[in-house]
Amino acid sequence: MQVSIILPTFNEKNNILLLVKIIKKYLKNINYEIIIVDDNSPDKTGLICQKEFKKDNSVKILINKTRVGFAKSIHKGILHSSKKLLAIMDADFTHDPILIPKMLRLTNEYDIISGSRYCAGGYMVDQIHSHLSYIYNLLLKIVLKTQVQDNLGGFFCISKKNLSKLPGKKIFYGYGEYFFRLLFFATKKDYSILEIPAVYNKRKSGKSKSKFIYMFYKYITEAFKLRLI
Repeated sequence: MQVSIILPTFNEKNNILLLVKIIKKYLKNINYEIIIVDDNSPDKTGLICQKEFKKDNSVKILINKTRVGFAKSIHKGILHSSKKLLAIMDADFTHDPILIPKMLRLTNEYDIISGSRYCAGGYMVDQIHSHLSYIYNLLLKIVLKTQVQDNLGGFFCISKKNLSKLPGKKIFYGYGEYFFRLLFFATKKDYSILEIPAVYNKRKSGKSKSKFIYMFYKYITEAFKLRLI
């Protein structure tokens, strides 16, 4: 089993080093690489990582010269990956790396494994964020006519081969809405999608980048655009 872990960062200097250490703990007996894609962070996250991991061949550091955004940073990491499986997760401890081995095992049976807050057993510690995201998801399910419970989680595994069959440029732009675009195009390809319960924690350090009113408008607008395809 082999996997590339993609970690997009922006001002995560207080989270990323510990997160990488914890991820490695769960990847024993797995052929892995960790790809950190820093979006030109003012707090020098990328440079700090370069210094910390300069002798560690299992960690790649990519630093954007200018800000390109969350989704494009993820896509850049994917394009620089070398393993057969991909695991995408946030770098602020919202997503718990303890789930990664289980996700990887399940890729033998399903095309996409998604850590879900809203399937049975899933939960989000930040309840205000959880309720708002739940409302977004209800609207997305109506607009996109999908049975996926969590269209905005963004913690998932997929094979690089399967992802390469999806239209990357039509998916990876903007912020968290890239994930429901990915699920939309995957469904059109008849990919099997399994949601497994995940606990989404509060970020360990720093401020959230989410702007809920803007996100609500942006996400619904993007969902209606997909319906026209």
